[in-house]
Amino acid sequence: MSALGKFLEERPWGDQVLRLAARIAASWRDGVSAIIRSVHPQEEDIWLVTAQIGLYRQSTRFATFLIPIGAFVIAEANEPWIARATRMTWLGAIVALCAIMHFIDRYMEATDDGSLAALRSRAKAYIGLNTLFLAGWCSMSVFLWAPGEPVNHMMLILVLACSLAGSIAISAVHPASAVTVLAVHAVFIVGPTALSPYALDHTLAGLAAVFILLMAGQVVALTAAMTKMLTLEHERAGIVEGLRLAKEDSDSERARAGDAVRAKSQFLSNMNHELRTPMNAILGFSELMKTVAYGTTPEKCAEYAGIIHDSGQNLLSLIDDMLDLAKIEGGKLYLRESEFSFAHLVSEAVEEQEAVAKTRNILLSKTIERGLPNLRADERGMRQIVGNLLSNALKFTPPGGAVFVFAHMEAGGRLVFGVDDTGIGIAPEDQAHVFERFGKGRHDVATADKGTGLGLAIVKGFTEAHDGVVTLESALGVGTRVTVYLPEDRLVKPAARSAVA
Repeated sequence: MSALGKFLEERPWGDQVLRLAARIAASWRDGVSAIIRSVHPQEEDIWLVTAQIGLYRQSTRFATFLIPIGAFVIAEANEPWIARATRMTWLGAIVALCAIMHFIDRYMEATDDGSLAALRSRAKAYIGLNTLFLAGWCSMSVFLWAPGEPVNHMMLILVLACSLAGSIAISAVHPASAVTVLAVHAVFIVGPTALSPYALDHTLAGLAAVFILLMAGQVVALTAAMTKMLTLEHERAGIVEGLRLAKEDSDSERARAGDAVRAKSQFLSNMNHELRTPMNAILGFSELMKTVAYGTTPEKCAEYAGIIHDSGQNLLSLIDDMLDLAKIEGGKLYLRESEFSFAHLVSEAVEEQEAVAKTRNILLSKTIERGLPNLRADERGMRQIVGNLLSNALKFTPPGGAVFVFAHMEAGGRLVFGVDDTGIGIAPEDQAHVFERFGKGRHDVATADKGTGLGLAIVKGFTEAHDGVVTLESALGVGTRVTVYLPEDRLVKPAARSAVA
């Protein structure tokens, strides 16, 4: 610690002086840092310096047109003391500087790409142009100075003092510009009066120095206030933008919630139909068997039992679908992996649906690549995938249409399979939602057999559980193609490359 510091600590008022000195030093460091950042901003200063330059430019937008008028008035006011040639030369220089500043400012605005480098160049250019213009403007105390004429001297000092006050108020938003304004005015106000041999001019120099010190204090206060104002405006704009985005998210979530509610209502309505149909069959035919309404022949009993059995199977399948989807969405789907022939699984699935296809007058065919390797996966899950794809295709393909099942190896080693149909297709705006729970396209409206909306959601869930990918291609009136890709590590052995239909 210095001797001065020890001396102050020993005095009762010394602590206050030290704290005041520390605050002054901190303010000085902050001020110097603000000046440097306003000319050479960093990434975090881009918004602030952009706002500072923008506000400064907006405040001086019409200055290049008004200043020549003021310069003309000043030149004419000095007519009693200064020759016309000198006055017109100074006026012409001011007009030329204003024109140069205007065109350079327009050029910088047109070439500004918003980058950090462009912002730094623009800030430095503003400081350079500002210094050049201020030097030309304040040079009135040199070119229009008439030695020995106190009225001339007082008028010029008064004009420059007013210029300094107004310029400080405008430039305080940009710290480096404010310091430039203060420094250039100080040189041209104090310099000529201090160098003059007359006592009155020395008095003017002293008064000007005091005024400049007062203006320096104004620079510090106004710069801090303007920076705070811009910071608050930036934060306010950020809050407003955040609220806007939150409102958009809220509206989007509300719309999605509405869609989910409508989909759920439609799902429950369809589920009611899906559950009641087989249940009615079970109850109806079991009641017939119980009351022996149509006799007790073995043939009738066997027929009724078959209907009851099929209805029970439909109910069980529906319940399994609901349970599978609940496990998928809850992240509790566990795969029971085993090795099996995928080609045989697809063939069985097609055979099971042949009767349905024949009843609906739909051509059902398959193309399975010969020599497909065995698959290590959850066999029931794979049956769910193929069965749901086939069921959906048959459901939404009109009579006379066709459904094609395919399975082959991709060049990269993945197993590719899926179903291609010539059905009514899915609208583009609905394709993003068909794999969601209860997600159905508008084609559901066109068919009486709407289903529960669980099929493709289950397909997607089981496919992703096997590290696979499912895609959909569809066009209204053309048909739909759903393709499943399973990774190479799910295959047990390589496959041959010839295909059979």
